[in-house]
Amino acid sequence: MSEERVLVFGAHCDDEIIGPGGTIAKFSRQRAEVWVVTFTGGAQETGYSRPELRDVIAQMRLEEAKSSDDILGIKKRIFLGKPTQGVTNDRETYQECVKIIRQFRPTMIFTHYFEDKHRDHRAVSAVTEEARWKAAENVLADFGKPWYTPKMFFYELLELFTSPSHVIDITDTFDRKIAAMKSQTSQLEVLPGILEHIEGLAKVRGSAIGVKYAEAFLDSHLWPQKEL
Repeated sequence: MSEERVLVFGAHCDDEIIGPGGTIAKFSRQRAEVWVVTFTGGAQETGYSRPELRDVIAQMRLEEAKSSDDILGIKKRIFLGKPTQGVTNDRETYQECVKIIRQFRPTMIFTHYFEDKHRDHRAVSAVTEEARWKAAENVLADFGKPWYTPKMFFYELLELFTSPSHVIDITDTFDRKIAAMKSQTSQLEVLPGILEHIEGLAKVRGSAIGVKYAEAFLDSHLWPQKEL
């Protein structure tokens, strides 16, 4: 049984699918415990492609998230309820992330690539990378005991790494990644061609290491860490 505890930070409900979805399923299959923190969701959700979906999109995305959790083997999802297109690296959000890291005590963290064009993605990347460091300091005693997460990696969505530090074979879990994305019915219109993008990128990353499908990651260098 795997002793890994994997914590994935994502701005929106489908980010953990498009990015590290195959790797999540791989860890889950190995009996690792996987938690996902979704920063947005709720009344200020903007991920709808037609005006008539405005009042129902929040509930739709909640149900879709539950479906993908089941498919990928995610044990727990935490919604922070931040406004879509309005995630900020503020004190409240920062401390929420510190508290979650200390509660879960992950062995590795995955978060957004810091050069992503989406403002929510960049904000999540910055706040979670710094929270990983702060969670290890002997401060904020009421948030729990300090916890050092040994490993942290950025994942790619639409902006790709020039030189990834790790490429993980997901050939045996790629079907789960695709199934999880297909369960996000509301987003298939918002992101036309996303299934083709996911497959094409997985093939490109797979070709780099001689497998059919793979996902690429980039080390965080803000704080020392161990190998993946």
